[in-house]
Amino acid sequence: MNGYVDEVAAPLRGPRRLRADMLAELGGGFEEAVAERIDAGMERERALADAAAEFGAPQLIAAEFQRELAAAQARRTAWTLLIGLPALTIMWDLFGGEGDPGLAVTLLARAIDLATAAAFTVAALVVARRLERRAAALCGTAGLTQIAVALTGSAVIAVLGASEADTADATAWLLLVIASALGSAWITGSALRSLLAGRAAA
Repeated sequence: MNGYVDEVAAPLRGPRRLRADMLAELGGGFEEAVAERIDAGMERERALADAAAEFGAPQLIAAEFQRELAAAQARRTAWTLLIGLPALTIMWDLFGGEGDPGLAVTLLARAIDLATAAAFTVAALVVARRLERRAAALCGTAGLTQIAVALTGSAVIAVLGASEADTADATAWLLLVIASALGSAWITGSALRSLLAGRAAA
């Protein structure tokens, strides 16, 4: 990449493939503009400066690109939430055990359900394009909040139920922890990328 494109690229945050495609298109157009000026008799340094003036300040181009990247990342994170959250919820239900869970466990489970419902709602609105303003930041915040509530609540539930767990229950909990960790890491990574993209676009 040339210096102009490097300046545009430096602050960008968002999906790598889309970012690379945008910069490749910009770089191709910029080099073509420079080549035309050189063919017309300009020295390269002057041609670079003249092309940069025509394309506009790198900061303005970067801001325009970042808005598009943030929107794309918001949609990716929204789909991650729409797929990942129900999967985690179903998994917890399958391994949740039977019998009276007790008041504390019930309250913690309801708190997790509320955080999940809030994140799912934000994700659905983003996918439906009903929530575009600060969508990336909202998706990221909703995803991280849900994961924090779910992991904290689940840890407490696990501790409360540990004294009653038998060997079969211990095996189920081990599977639950592994699957939950993988799903949580997936959602957390996407949510963090969304927050970074949203912050860069602000």
